[in-house]
Amino acid sequence: MFESDFAKCEYVEKDNVVFHVWKKEAHFDDYRNPVIASLEMLREHKGSLFIVDARNGFEDVKEDVDWGFSYFLPELKKTGCSTWGFILPKTSDIEGEIDLWTKEIEKNFRVIRAESYDEILRQAAGGTQVIIRDYGESDFEGIKNWITDERTHAMWCANRTRFPLQKQSFDEFLKDISMRNGDHPFVAVDENGVVMGFFCYSLNAETKEGMFKFVMVDPARRGIGLGKEMLKQAVRYAFDVTKADAVQLMVFSENARARKCYEGVGFTVRKTQERAFQFKDKSWDRINMVIKKMP
Repeated sequence: MFESDFAKCEYVEKDNVVFHVWKKEAHFDDYRNPVIASLEMLREHKGSLFIVDARNGFEDVKEDVDWGFSYFLPELKKTGCSTWGFILPKTSDIEGEIDLWTKEIEKNFRVIRAESYDEILRQAAGGTQVIIRDYGESDFEGIKNWITDERTHAMWCANRTRFPLQKQSFDEFLKDISMRNGDHPFVAVDENGVVMGFFCYSLNAETKEGMFKFVMVDPARRGIGLGKEMLKQAVRYAFDVTKADAVQLMVFSENARARKCYEGVGFTVRKTQERAFQFKDKSWDRINMVIKKMP
């Protein structure tokens, strides 16, 4: 256990949790020493959950933020920790600070925000499990009815394949993009094997940049974070397995819901091609977004 005037950190064996409580405002060594203490506990207890009680939170100084992003988060990733919980009230005076940290943390970890320690444990244990695996031909039955109108279809694939989706043409489409670009299809399934999401991924071996395409989620299961969790796992796969240095994707300006999801994962806008796609009497911008691997 570590304790100072500014923070208390301890490992809770029964819950497999490293619990970090901020007591009051801290900066520089008063901030970093408790954080390093928690990091050492996370290293010792690999795969444990990290919960931070930030109810007595404060705005970090820029030097501590930079240190956290450049040193602490990369080191935390090495510990095998996959979930970071914040204990916060529903509204907080440091919402901007929390949003800044959350966006960076979510590039590599699941983030749970709740009003109590027990609620974070409940969500960590009871949330829907998302598993990424290769797409199989039988999965078509699970996704064929997700897109029900021409506009949604155009936002999803820029009319690269037929609407409505039909198995033969979809199989031919996947074969074609595999041969042309090396795109490989994946699905996200829950703990019962039910298909919840779909995407394709390819890696440019020269630039070490991966690319996601044709991302979609079962519309009946939107709004509960499944799309974001699928993409976070896909990003980890791209970085850890394919050794990509960055991952990009494209989204049309018309697709605000998808863009918000991508931003929540950590993607940022790199460039925009104006009036890139024509849908009926409207022109849509094509937005290129990217997420880079932490050093």
